[in-house]
Amino acid sequence: MKKKHFFTLFASLMIIISGCSKDEAAAKDDTSVDALQQAKGIPVRIQEMAKGDMVQWDEYNGTLSGFEELSVFGLLGDNYSKVNVAIGDVVKKDDVLAEFPTNNPQANYNQAKIGFETTEKTYERMKRVFESGGISQQQLDEIEAQYKISKENFNATKQLVQVISPVSGVVADVFFDQGEMNDPKMPFCKIIKTGKLKTSIFIEEEKIAGYKKGQEVRIKWDGLKDKEFKGRINKISMSSNPAARGFSVEILVNNETDELMPGIFVYVHTPAFRKSGVLSISRDSYFSEGGNDFVYVEQNGTAVKKQVMLGKNIGNQIEVTDGLSEGDKLISEGRSLLKEGSKVSIVE
Repeated sequence: MKKKHFFTLFASLMIIISGCSKDEAAAKDDTSVDALQQAKGIPVRIQEMAKGDMVQWDEYNGTLSGFEELSVFGLLGDNYSKVNVAIGDVVKKDDVLAEFPTNNPQANYNQAKIGFETTEKTYERMKRVFESGGISQQQLDEIEAQYKISKENFNATKQLVQVISPVSGVVADVFFDQGEMNDPKMPFCKIIKTGKLKTSIFIEEEKIAGYKKGQEVRIKWDGLKDKEFKGRINKISMSSNPAARGFSVEILVNNETDELMPGIFVYVHTPAFRKSGVLSISRDSYFSEGGNDFVYVEQNGTAVKKQVMLGKNIGNQIEVTDGLSEGDKLISEGRSLLKEGSKVSIVE
């Protein structure tokens, strides 16, 4: 019976000793962290203060359409032997949209093609002869002139038997089918230039005074969420639309990369408010004590507490009207562990 009590007492002592050891280890770890921070400094990130713009963006919705539409004509009074495009097709500059028979007597296409191919072969052969000293420079120049003339003639005949797109864009309409007789006075098709598109939005009556022609806007599309396109205000209506309770504003959209298309739904971000030449900080960078606002700045490796006066806030940014200057090193991350005079270590 005594032996049983002895083992119970021994086990209890071991638990107490083990618990004490864990507490001592934890305290030692805490001491180690504190000692490390005191020795090397609390890790922080800084933001060097510089004046910039604070902009508040409003969002509107719109649908893109073509800004410029071109009519493309077939030049021969003949049947279309091929029609290579349909409404909605995307075309590039110099694409062949339609073709006429190459044996049309008005075009002399086959004759011009044979003449060009013959002079091209002769020119290439004579260049090699010239390089070996077989003919003079004057003789080579005469052959080159004949080659260039035949090339221009052939290109001219191609313009007759082919309908070629003068621009990159989207086919908005096609007026002839394959096999139909062309009327040179009527366009074969219409093409919307995609390098520049437009959309219209309605801006509220109370905000319209802040907008003017030429003002830049931002365009976003769900199909390319990580990309932003530039636009500008092209027209502002002189009267309000009663149904929309706002003014119609036409936006021109730069689409030189041809990534946007007519008919797609886009988001138009307009600068509703802009203030230039201000210092601003994020909401996470300051804290309040006793009804006043403070930040920490880094000076000579230590944290210095500064009182600041705050102004307008837009999104996550807040204007600083007093208390900070350009060049100050604001501690933007890691301030929760700081106090006045704490040693800090700047991390990238």
